[in-house]
Amino acid sequence: MVRILLPIFAAIGVATAVVQLTTTGCSDSSGLQTCLNAVTALTSKCLNQADADASQLETVACGCTNYISSYNCYASHCWNRVNECEYQSYIIEYLINCPTAKTPVPYFPTPKGAPAACSCNVGEVYEAITGSISQGTTCVNNQNGGDAFTNVQRIQGCECCEVSAALSSIYGICPTTDPTLIGLNQVQSLETNLNTPINSCAPYIAKYPCESDLGFPAVAGGTFYDAANLPASGTATLSNGPGTVTAPASGSVFTYTNPADSQVYVISAAGVKAGGGDSGSGNAAATTTGSSGSGSSGGSGGSSGGTATGGAASPGKTGVAGQVSARWGLLVVAVL
Repeated sequence: MVRILLPIFAAIGVATAVVQLTTTGCSDSSGLQTCLNAVTALTSKCLNQADADASQLETVACGCTNYISSYNCYASHCWNRVNECEYQSYIIEYLINCPTAKTPVPYFPTPKGAPAACSCNVGEVYEAITGSISQGTTCVNNQNGGDAFTNVQRIQGCECCEVSAALSSIYGICPTTDPTLIGLNQVQSLETNLNTPINSCAPYIAKYPCESDLGFPAVAGGTFYDAANLPASGTATLSNGPGTVTAPASGSVFTYTNPADSQVYVISAAGVKAGGGDSGSGNAAATTTGSSGSGSSGGSGGSSGGTATGGAASPGKTGVAGQVSARWGLLVVAVL
């Protein structure tokens, strides 16, 4: 059974706009701008080569690398703002738009109780919704033990629970936030994709309890909602909470392995006051080492993407785009 999973969170936090990383209030604003400028220049060169090669694969690879280099710049030069709505929404955009993107990602999602955090933990909502989609797939694939009619009915129950879990996560995690800002419209697209409107789901959720029967994990708030018992929608916009991040959570120097490109990134957090952080591991990056490439990917205002070496480019492909394509390997982009 082929199930097409649409990018249901493409507009979280900004509704219709692309998230832009800004430098205002960063621990090293000028360093961030320099770093992002270098990313832009490298990405432009990469895309020009992809256009010359007429390669959709290279274009996608350029975009993925642009995202990673940009958020690595931010983790280095704006670590004091990573809990805010801007950075959290940017990471969600990356996870949706890059086909190979995976978590963990630096500083995502924001930990509970963190200072200067977004009023709605959009990362937590995102993970809950994508988790419901994954569980829906598992649930559907498990319905093969009964007669054909029962299996069909239980599959419909799985899809209703998938939609309900996604919707319930929005209301359970951020009940006071306007749901259209944190994925409601995209969950409605999921309903359309599955041909499972939530207003048809009450009897299925009643007959096949999502948690006890179909194996879905508990949702935030504890209730799998249907159209009849959905609570009133919140009206609040997204905003940043009180508090100040005074030191990078993972230390002034740390590493992480990006699961999308298998690169190990090392970063020195810029603008850290004396005694503000120790070495650690897990959350940001500046230089790159790995099996298919090495170079700089952010740094302290230096090159921001580097040149991939040590891996063969696609036949006939040269320059940055070909190297980026080799670094990322095969990106399967299905046009349906």
